[in-house]
Amino acid sequence: MMRKIGFIWSIVVLISCSQGVWAQEDYIVNQAKFLQKSNPSSFGMNQLNRVGVLYNSLKINEATAMDNKYAFGSIAFQDKNFSLGFDINSFRLNETALTSSLVNFSYVYKIQLSNYTYFLPSVTLGLGSSRVNVENLIFEDQLNMASGFISTESIDPLAPIISQVNYFDLGASFIIHNEYYLVGLSLKHLNKPNISFNKEVPYAKPIAIGLQGGYEFNINPYERTLLPRFSYLYTFLNFTKYGESMYINIAEDFQFGEFSIGFTQQASSVNSFALNNIGLTMGLALENFDFGINYNFPNRKPGTVFSPSIFEISIIFDFSIYRRNNRGLYKKLQIDNYY
Repeated sequence: MMRKIGFIWSIVVLISCSQGVWAQEDYIVNQAKFLQKSNPSSFGMNQLNRVGVLYNSLKINEATAMDNKYAFGSIAFQDKNFSLGFDINSFRLNETALTSSLVNFSYVYKIQLSNYTYFLPSVTLGLGSSRVNVENLIFEDQLNMASGFISTESIDPLAPIISQVNYFDLGASFIIHNEYYLVGLSLKHLNKPNISFNKEVPYAKPIAIGLQGGYEFNINPYERTLLPRFSYLYTFLNFTKYGESMYINIAEDFQFGEFSIGFTQQASSVNSFALNNIGLTMGLALENFDFGINYNFPNRKPGTVFSPSIFEISIIFDFSIYRRNNRGLYKKLQIDNYY
């Protein structure tokens, strides 16, 4: 029987649990633009071929930060009525050298419900991996409680086996949308993968249930000169139930021609803690490129509220020939490419 670890095992458990919180879509500030993080069916919306990258940095405190790297791509097979999407998410917690990666592959099928409304069901297969640099950890047998001396080596038999864990992750989702609204449902971790570093103490990811909704308004329908011709307001909501945790994100994005500015509000309940964020997003569309910069303002009240600051930058490239020809339509909800 392996000997129990003292406080360091609590750290490892905390790290495992943190994967269930920070590795979720709430780690992305601009969820309206990266909808596939919360609902992979969005890979098939309007059957667009796109690629994109994102980087953000989450500052937990003065000594601890998490760096997140994200990339995605989608390709549509219009004659076959389906799309394929993939995304790669990797984050690193610098203090413990924890690195966690997840690669998702999604298949999205297109079903036309009416002349202007479409149903997009999808299935997703994920391959996850987490790694900890054991050299950064301190085990119980390294501590001399009398002298305070810390040995450089551990003979604990658990030390060499907690460095890495691999797992499969299954999900399913759907989106119903037209050029004005969308509603979606997503189910993640359907197989409840075990992400514990110590298989003797399993920790299964609970099933995550997400509900998404969006609506887009034309705020310049009469093409007044006060605003650019193509001006829209896109509102978005995402609610997620993940084990005992609940999370809600609300966003308002104003599109003024090629420029956009928006606001995000996030609220979460994680055990006894609340995570409440207010964020600012800005974007610029130049031909086929969409550039974004986002920031979540920190809010910390010890024991009740923990909301770290998050800085985020992103680039998305759209292969559409209409964007390349600078058609000037910057709506987020479109159906023209289905035809």
